[in-house]
Parts: sequence; C-alpha cells; structure tokens
Amino acid sequence: MAVGFTQLAAINNNNANTNSYAGNAGTPTSDDLLLCFVSATGTVAAGTMTGTWTWRKLTSFTFNGGADTIYVFWAAATAATITQPTFDCTGDNATGCIIYCVRVTGLDSQAQPYIRQFKTATGTTTNPAVTMDTAILTGNGCIGFAANGTNSATQWTAPGSWTEGGEVGTSLPAGSGEGAWRASGETGTTITWTNANTTAWGIIVIELYVAGAGAIEDGSAGTGYSGGISSV
Repeated sequence: MAVGFTQLAAINNNNANTNSYAGNAGTPTSDDLLLCFVSATGTVAAGTMTGTWTWRKLTSFTFNGGADTIYVFWAAATAATITQPTFDCTGDNATGCIIYCVRVTGLDSQAQPYIRQFKTATGTTTNPAVTMDTAILTGNGCIGFAANGTNSATQWTAPGSWTEGGEVGTSLPAGSGEGAWRASGETGTTITWTNANTTAWGIIVIELYVAGAGAIEDGSAGTGYSGGISSV
C-alpha cells in the first residue's frame, strides 16, 4: 500500500479583498483525509476553514516580510458528500486568496493526519527549497505547497519525480500557488521547486506515514514528529 493523493477539486484563486473565500467544491470518498492549503495575501489573521466537516488548522506561517500567510487545514470526510472548503479571515480582509484541497488515502487511519515531519521555508531566491529535519523515508508520502508574488500560472516546476497537482496565478495583487506530491520513493532532505522568479515566496512540505510504517492508532509515532497530531 502507498499513500495516495487526489485533488478534491481544481486549485482556485480570488482577489475579492474580503474576509471569506470559497474554494472549488468536490466530493471525497468516505474516510478520505482532506488537506487544504491556503495562500492569503495582505492578512495575518488566525484563519479558519468551514465546509461540511470539522476543519482543524495544522499550521500557518507568514512570508513576504510578514505581509502574507500560508495556512494548512485538515478534515476527515466521513461520507461521500460534496463539500466546498471556505477560508475565513474575519477581522483582517485578505486582498487575495488561493485554495488547494487534496484527498489523502493509505494512512493507518484517514481520521487524522499521521505526520512524520513537516517543514516550512520562505525567501526571495530562485528555485525555492525547504530542508527537512531528517531524510524522508522512501515508503512515506509527501505533499507540498508553494506560493509567491508573481502573476503567472505556468512558472512552477514541481520537485524532481513529484507530480504537480495544480497551479494557478492571480492578479491585483499578483500571486501564484502550486500543489505537488510524491506518493513514495522520496529519500531526500532538501526539496526544491524550479522557479526563475525572485518575488517573495513561502513553501511547506509534509511527510505522511504510509500505513504500517510507524504511526499507530493511538496517535503516537515510531520516530520523528507525532503521528496523529493535535491542531494549533
């Protein structure tokens, strides 16, 4: 068995300058884990997500000198019911927003994200990269999200041997985002996107335990980051 990744719906973008942004709707399979990545410009709000199930925030971090924020939320789909993930940043309007949601299978349980490690990075150089705390285990699945301040939907090339799930650009303000994953076979420590632009960027990579590889049902893990994690 391997970790499986499938888009819930196409990546989307919006520059409505508001405090609520709806992603594209999609229908998961019962027992899918849903991971949703958000890049929101012009806000540092705590941020929440709604849509059919209870959504919890895994993490958030700022980039672009603290002006913009990337968020990661997760939910457990308990039925094959259509959902439209909606991001809210009440109290601090986002000038623009990109939302990307993925279905995940092949974990010990899809009821929560069994994570070995995750790492974020920010910068302004070409070819954004993040260095994990330890080398990724070859049987585990990895998913990443990258965003920057350049308006082009064709600028990102996913890390080597990874699959690009979706890419989108937005204008006023300019920005872009890309989601990518690798179901298995990654053994590196530094994960690098190819991108010639030098506008401010932020990236995150999450390593998920494949079923039977370390995480167990009580929410603990064999090594590294805790398996069934709590939310922030």
